[in-house]
This record gives sequence, structure tokens and C-alpha cells, in this order.
Amino acid sequence: MSKSKELQLEILRNYFSIEGNVATLQLVYDTFSELINPNFGDVKTEKLNDKLLSDIREAVSLLPAKFKLNLHIVIRDFGDYTREECDNIIKQNVYLSAYAALKDNSRKLISGLSLVGAGAAILIVSYLLRNHELWFDLINISGTLFVWEGVNMAFLERSLENRATRRLVKSIKNITIEGESGQK
Repeated sequence: MSKSKELQLEILRNYFSIEGNVATLQLVYDTFSELINPNFGDVKTEKLNDKLLSDIREAVSLLPAKFKLNLHIVIRDFGDYTREECDNIIKQNVYLSAYAALKDNSRKLISGLSLVGAGAAILIVSYLLRNHELWFDLINISGTLFVWEGVNMAFLERSLENRATRRLVKSIKNITIEGESGQK
């Protein structure tokens, strides 16, 4: 193992329990209600705020790509919730997060392809006006920018976000939730 990988693992051991290629992280929250966004949805299934998902994303980003992550979530006080309700709320929010990511991905693809199409049309117009040097240059630059932004949005940004989402999904091996007293 190289010195840089040894140093990386040594640093990660300060935050994670590491066995082989599996890292275990304990996330501790005082109350389950601090993870809830009270202004979103109805009473049946609450929406989590970004605190837990942000902590999970950060943990995954710190680990080497080949590692799996076990999350051990400790809630000191479930309040009005049972552990099963907390499990259900977290599961439903993961589904909601995946749905939102797919919807955003689709929107970016459509927007990007629209920009590429508009840029191509502008470039065609610029070549029709190539006898008028000033207009040709202005329209040509505008068309090129549209195509550039469209390709960036439709393919590059989406590709990076897809890779990050896939890594997040593949990295999480197990999530356990328990109260501070150790009752699962």
C-alpha cells in the first residue's frame, strides 16, 4: 500500500471504524425532530431536512471509491416517533430524493438539448449572414455559446451528477437506527 493511501486510512480511522473495505460511521442526533422539515408535506410522512442526507453525502465523499459504508444512526430522543416510524420516514425520504434526482436529471437533459438546438439554428443563421461581417461574428459567437452551454448542461453536468448519485447508492451497505439506550 502506498504512503498516501496509508495516510488517508490513518486519517479516516479518526472518524470511521474500518474493517477491510467497509467503513462504519456513527451519526448521533439529539432528537429525531431536528432532522424533520416541519414545513413540508402532511402528517403521514414527514420530509427530512438536508442535515442527515448532507452528512451521508459527506461521509461517502471522504471514503475511497472501493469502500462500502455502514451507517449507524443514533437518536438520543425519538420524541413522538417510534424507531419503526423513523425507519419508514428515512426510507420514504430516500425514495423522494431519488425521484427528485431523476426528475432534475431529465429536466437538465431537455434544457441542454434545447440549448444545443437553438445554438445550431443560430449558427445556421450566422452562416447565411456571413457577408455582413459584424453580424456574422456576433451571431456566430452567440450560437457557439448556446451550443457550449447546452452540451455542458445536457452531458457534462448530468454525467458528473449521475456518477455522484451512483457512487452514493453503491457505497451505502447498511443503515441502522437505534436509540441512545441501544434499543433498535
